[in-house]
Amino acid sequence: MDDEIKARTRPDAPREAAVKSRPARQALDDQGRAADFFRSVDSAPKAVSVARPRSVQDVALVTFAFVAVIVLALPELVQTGVLNLPVARDYVLFTADRVNVMLPVRSFILSFFLTYAIFAYGSRLTRMRLGGLFVLKFTLACAVIDGAAWASWRFVDAVWPIHFQQFLAGMAGLAIFPHTLISNARLPVDSGVANLRTGKIHEYAVLLIAAGIAAVIAIIVATVYADEAGYVRSIALLGGMGPGVFLAQQLMTGQLATIGWMRNMVSRRRAYAPPVTVLVPAHNEAHQIRETLLAVDAAAQRYDGPVRVVVMENCSTDATARLAETTLGGCLHLAGWTVDVSTIPGKAKALNRGLDLIEDEYVVRIDADTMIGPDAIRTAMRHFANSKVGGVGGLPLPQEDEGLLSKVRAIEVLLRHGFVQVSFGAFGGIFGLPGMFVIYRRRALDEAGGFTEGMNGEDTDITLAMTSLGWRMVSDPRAKFYTETPDTLAFLREQRTRWFRSLYHVTAHNRTALFRNGSIIGCVVLPFTLLNGARRAMMTPLLIYGLIVFFIFGGVYGHPDFATVVAVILGMPFILALTVLIVWRRFDLLWVLPLYMGFRFLRSYYTLGSTLSLIYPPRRAERAFQAPKPRQAPPFTG
Repeated sequence: MDDEIKARTRPDAPREAAVKSRPARQALDDQGRAADFFRSVDSAPKAVSVARPRSVQDVALVTFAFVAVIVLALPELVQTGVLNLPVARDYVLFTADRVNVMLPVRSFILSFFLTYAIFAYGSRLTRMRLGGLFVLKFTLACAVIDGAAWASWRFVDAVWPIHFQQFLAGMAGLAIFPHTLISNARLPVDSGVANLRTGKIHEYAVLLIAAGIAAVIAIIVATVYADEAGYVRSIALLGGMGPGVFLAQQLMTGQLATIGWMRNMVSRRRAYAPPVTVLVPAHNEAHQIRETLLAVDAAAQRYDGPVRVVVMENCSTDATARLAETTLGGCLHLAGWTVDVSTIPGKAKALNRGLDLIEDEYVVRIDADTMIGPDAIRTAMRHFANSKVGGVGGLPLPQEDEGLLSKVRAIEVLLRHGFVQVSFGAFGGIFGLPGMFVIYRRRALDEAGGFTEGMNGEDTDITLAMTSLGWRMVSDPRAKFYTETPDTLAFLREQRTRWFRSLYHVTAHNRTALFRNGSIIGCVVLPFTLLNGARRAMMTPLLIYGLIVFFIFGGVYGHPDFATVVAVILGMPFILALTVLIVWRRFDLLWVLPLYMGFRFLRSYYTLGSTLSLIYPPRRAERAFQAPKPRQAPPFTG
């Protein structure tokens, strides 16, 4: 690529033909955006998802409430009805301590599974089969748990607390949900990327030591300070089973986040500024593309190496390409630029086409609705002084003055990317870097085969593929960038449905990464992420379920223990969010915390909707989708 400023279009897609092939210009809103500008072929990739109206999940939640009432009532009817049988509540087969079941966990899991099967996208027979699989798997899991409790009581005279049995049943339900979805939905087949990453003793040692320290502290809190802990639990701020599983989890994450932050400081200690090319895929971004490119120019001024820009205009119906050319023509600190117009839809396709135009060893991917900070490229590139680093991401803060939702989003970002993601970096557990701003080593990018097309989550997919090949990923919150926050519920729903659906697309496409070679990502982090995704999908139904139990079955299941449930849903996350905001010194966001706690249920609502957008074919042979991955070039040699 020449150093002089230039504009170029693909020979097979001249600008005149591209403009003529576009549909008529759409009406613009008060921000100059086309109607439904956020929708594209990536909103619901037709091979592995279906766009469903919001009413589907609304009716599903109402149906869940009716199903839950029936499932909860059945044991009581059997006990007090005509049969008058002494059956245990909540479908518990055996409990040695003879304590009444206070938390009807199993009824909730069964109600959720049955409701999901009713509203899954597939034929009636397929949905019946799906429901049968859910119930069968969960019944077997509960039988194993209760059988182990009986054996412990019968042969070693050790009594399992019923709370522990219910905790295990709940964890089994969380595991069964993603396992059944991935096994039965139409999803991408395995990518075939070699799984070269093996388990490392020091990674597991860091994780286990942090877990051990957290467990000791949790036990001390639950024993030495039992009265204080009991009071905090009674007001629904401390959750957990026994000594405090959820307290220990947060303590462990806090330790790991501290280690991860220190590791980032060491990793970026050396200056490193080779040539880079910024790749910007853009679809209907005329309202934002100017600010995005000017931010890149400002970052180029602070970077010691040459910075080039390639804008991949992808089937826009607005003036994205023209505004990109005009803006780039006025930039003062770029070594060169290209604007490419494509009539082939799809972000991954645009990215792969863009790679053909790039000759530099490092590729900076930036979404067209993102403004990077002036030091973002300089800070992130320092990590590449380590030859083992394959990708570096940063902190995706919302743009300022974008309304109340942007403030809620800021809390979410600081928790996820400024805390949890950093903690994963402490033990080499980062496998997903947001494509809004991420820098790739070209060699690692090509070894992984480029960006997979026809599915959601191509950014996480390429990152996971690179980690499987042995490359290290870094998430450094010091590399800040600012993204557009949805300002309508339709925009937010489209964004979150796409994001949450990608978990299943990416996992299916990287099946060989699960439980292979002792890799800490495949054996710990990815399974944990799947469990967390299931928990998030169940959170809104769980709130409905708690209200049903409290108001309808309050005389059957005691209320005090529900403080534990409330603490798990609201209490501990509230304390964690408060702590993170104090650490980041974002005191201006403290008043938004109650709104963020409510937003978590809206997020759960969209998560449930994303799982309902998966397709369940009637035959096994129809479940496999070969996601295109056209870049199978040999490793880049520099």
